[in-house]
Amino acid sequence: MVDALRRAHRLVKSHGHVVDLHPSAKRARVEAAGRPIGYVDADDAPLRHAAAGAALAAVVEEGLFAVDGALVFSFYTYGDSIEELRDYVEANWRSARIDDQTVGRAREILRDAPEAQPRICEDVHITKLRPLIAGGRSWRG
Repeated sequence: MVDALRRAHRLVKSHGHVVDLHPSAKRARVEAAGRPIGYVDADDAPLRHAAAGAALAAVVEEGLFAVDGALVFSFYTYGDSIEELRDYVEANWRSARIDDQTVGRAREILRDAPEAQPRICEDVHITKLRPLIAGGRSWRG
């Protein structure tokens, strides 16, 4: 990712910005009726997401970019049923799954709260980067 950010630095206009958006290294939580019931098993995802954060820190340290703003927000993926949510994760997330115990807990909770939808909660980082020229000075002078 550092190479991609270096390339972005070469391409972005002096008055432009680069916006980075990536999940945090924390595991995505599975929730039902507002209660945490388990996690998405996602193999090396926490390592990959931590590497994205490290890449941002590296290009800021190199003086290629300054951080103009950053925040972490919760991103939710909903399913009409826990089975739909499980199938979505298996089909669309790299090497990820919701385990049978979490599916079972969701079924129990949703039996008593049929109007509730199961969801996955991910903490996501968004960072606005302003390009700098060599030596850490701003393009803007």
